[in-house]
Amino acid sequence: MINFSSLSPLKTERLLLRKLERSDIDSAAIIHGDPATNIHNPTGPRSRETTRVLLDDWVSAWERQHFGYWTVCSIDVPERVLGFGGVMRKQIGDFSGLNIYFRYAADTWGKGYATEMAKAALHAAFVVLAEDAVYGLVRPANTPSRRTLEKIGMQLYAEVEDVPGEAASLIYRITRTDYLAAQS
Repeated sequence: MINFSSLSPLKTERLLLRKLERSDIDSAAIIHGDPATNIHNPTGPRSRETTRVLLDDWVSAWERQHFGYWTVCSIDVPERVLGFGGVMRKQIGDFSGLNIYFRYAADTWGKGYATEMAKAALHAAFVVLAEDAVYGLVRPANTPSRRTLEKIGMQLYAEVEDVPGEAASLIYRITRTDYLAAQS
């Protein structure tokens, strides 16, 4: 039996990972609407309305599956939203499974928050949810995100032609077996 209550709120050394709520719209609109946080996003920054639609989808995932992307806050200042991330079911090309996602406010970059949250997300995926694999979709030029995925043990797995006229996106993957072996 899965203990979904162990997935939110969750604390790491520096982060509070809590269930994403519709009331997070202001922070989500700022972060997802910032050109800096969308430098590798082929569709560019999101409007407040498209962010609201995205947020509704993410909140609905929590309602359906009892887990999903978190609102990531500082433990020291829990009302400050640093970003969003976690794992959620997603179709990626021919692959269907848990997708790891993270997007943080630009002023938080380079502090290891994405790696810290991603490690918690893998623990949730493999230890709590007992999933077989986690995938990560990343644009080829997004070196910082690729490094984060590699730091948590993910390896380049495949490519997917998901943006017409652009280079194929990269799919990283880690299996439960590899994750658990690295933990021992």
